[in-house]
Amino acid sequence: MLPILLEAQSKKDLENKRKKIIRDIAATEQMIKKTKENKDATYDRYLALQSQIQNREILIQTLQSELIAAEEGITRNKMVISSLNDDLVKMRADYGRIVRSAFRQKTISNPLLYILSADNLNQAFRRWLFLRKYDKRRREQALAIAATQAMLARKSEALEISRTEKETLLGTMESQREALRIELGEKDKMLKFLYKDESRLKTDLEKKQAAHEELNKAIEKIITEEVRKRVDEARKAKPAVSKPLTADKPVVNTNTVKKEEIASETVVDNSAEIDLATLQFLKSKGRLPWPVESGFISRRYGRQKHPTLKNIEITNNGIDIRTKESALVRAIFDGRVAGIQYIPGHDYTVIIQHGDYYTVYSNLSETNLSKDENVSANEAIGLVSNNPITGSSELHFELWHQKERVDPSTWIKK
Repeated sequence: MLPILLEAQSKKDLENKRKKIIRDIAATEQMIKKTKENKDATYDRYLALQSQIQNREILIQTLQSELIAAEEGITRNKMVISSLNDDLVKMRADYGRIVRSAFRQKTISNPLLYILSADNLNQAFRRWLFLRKYDKRRREQALAIAATQAMLARKSEALEISRTEKETLLGTMESQREALRIELGEKDKMLKFLYKDESRLKTDLEKKQAAHEELNKAIEKIITEEVRKRVDEARKAKPAVSKPLTADKPVVNTNTVKKEEIASETVVDNSAEIDLATLQFLKSKGRLPWPVESGFISRRYGRQKHPTLKNIEITNNGIDIRTKESALVRAIFDGRVAGIQYIPGHDYTVIIQHGDYYTVYSNLSETNLSKDENVSANEAIGLVSNNPITGSSELHFELWHQKERVDPSTWIKK
């Protein structure tokens, strides 16, 4: 029973993964179409197409896994059907022997006469017991044959469904491979165009890097100040102790959790204790929602080669998420607004504190939040700005642990 449940779960997981990738591809296709006629948006379209190709390749791999699972299901169903057919032949033969034996002893036509014709009472009782057992055995055999026939019919139906699914998956995979071939050709064309437009791209990159540096300074200043405040508050809140604590009388602080309790985590607080807000955020690693409903990561965290400019590397302190026009941005966790800053080139930036962690949302066209305001998980905090030249919409998202930047993509859901 367990292998069947695992098989069904695996099949469902693959199906859900395929559906999600198809939704992501559809959303990216809309972004590509939006910038198709705009030459200034070629670079943005190239990034979208690059993500589209990656999703398409993952989709094809998922379809291949589904095809393998479907083929394995067909093989298993064939084996079960063959086994059931063998059982059915044996049960029918056994049933036939029972009927023939009973007929020879004339127990079917007149069972009462068979009992009464006994030589004595003891023999009559034994014949009555035999008839009861025979009748029970005959009914059981008949029910077993009927149940086996019903199971055989279900397995045959499941086999046909699996075959149909396999044919559908094969057709989908072929169409996806053709779409991938076309997109790879389009990518090569755009890359050649971008190589010719290298000087303009370098100028744009310099402007973006200058604006990004201003953003980095503003974020770092706000978070450094917040961390300093928390350290000062922790020192003031620490009670004076007249004598050292003994091992047999531990003091339990319900608002804090010891470091040992989260020793399995890779990131821990530097102090002896960690507050509950920090712990709750830490426990959500890998399960936090995206700050926007849909989109793709156009630039990942850390130092990386520029997608089109040769011999140029760029550093990203967070991740950039390409999303729909004027997409709604939501807080990924409960917290407090630590700061709001307006930076030319990145518009509004909102920084939300979650204990010792901070999430940063940049490139917002507007926000109604105020400093020190409490926000809830999934609460709307603003709208993504739209690039007036290219028409693209991109959210810059960062995650900090105290004064250290961390990779947000390892914290949000895959």
